[in-house]
Amino acid sequence: MRRIAIMTAGADAPGMNAAIRSVARRSFELGYDVLMVRDGFEGLVRGDIEIMNKKTVSGILPLGGSIFGSSRVSPEFAVQNLGKIRDVLESNSITTSVIIGDRSAVAVAAVLDANSIPCVVVPNTIDNDIFGTDFSIGFDSAITTISDALDKLHSTASAHHRVMIVEVMGRQSGWLALYGGLAGGADFIAIPEQPVPIETLATHLKQRKEEGKDFSIVVVAEGYPVAPHESTVAGRPVAGYGLAEALASTTNLSMRVTVLGYLQRGGSPTVFDRLLATRLGLAAVNAVREGKSGILVGEVGQRIAFTDLREATTQPHVIPADIVLQAKTFY
Repeated sequence: MRRIAIMTAGADAPGMNAAIRSVARRSFELGYDVLMVRDGFEGLVRGDIEIMNKKTVSGILPLGGSIFGSSRVSPEFAVQNLGKIRDVLESNSITTSVIIGDRSAVAVAAVLDANSIPCVVVPNTIDNDIFGTDFSIGFDSAITTISDALDKLHSTASAHHRVMIVEVMGRQSGWLALYGGLAGGADFIAIPEQPVPIETLATHLKQRKEEGKDFSIVVVAEGYPVAPHESTVAGRPVAGYGLAEALASTTNLSMRVTVLGYLQRGGSPTVFDRLLATRLGLAAVNAVREGKSGILVGEVGQRIAFTDLREATTQPHVIPADIVLQAKTFY
């Protein structure tokens, strides 16, 4: 008899509950026992585990966040607690863990796999920075939030003739900035992958002003390299304010900054994310049934794809060059 543990790990993202539901429903269909792990890897170490039934996942499809709770830990945490993790899994007769989470969760899962602890990962992060899948669950919901925010900011930027700097998440990747900015009609998009001189952006904004366009929307990823600013979050310079400060010194334009922050991670998942979570959750359990482990379950070219966790951990998920080129048409 297979006994599957389900946990959500890393930063929360819309669609986690939809993925939980899918994994559980397919497992029930196959006659597997299903156990929930509360609070991710921290809960696993504590042994905070409970048997699930169909009622556990009833009505959770549209809910944001995770009904299990989540935690973000490092691979070192897993190394230090391997003995406890083994004991908890063995005492509960768990044969495989299905981990729904972000890039940090993939890295921890890779440690478990390297130590012969069976696991399968379902990628769930708004950053869309996990190799092995075209899109991670939660990304579509986040860019929908960003584009909705830009729609609203356009009216106030226009009314007051200002440059609105909108900072979105993405410490190492510009997926959110690029896709959200394109969908929301941004006038310039600044991503870490392709930084430009501040003079280039200043010139662009001034040219818009000369052309009679008396407001602009600039979307910047939080990891975009700009001069340090006194405003910080968790000790990190805030890219939006740093960019506004740099532009203020080279233009006479009125600047305002909006940091969308955790709004991007909240709320109900979009239809796309619900469907993606359903597909990947089903595929994860089917992979377990086939005896697979140590893999990330993704969707590449609308087909289910399996990627070794070590590769998923070490390879970057690069924005397609043609998308970057297409975006430049609009600024």
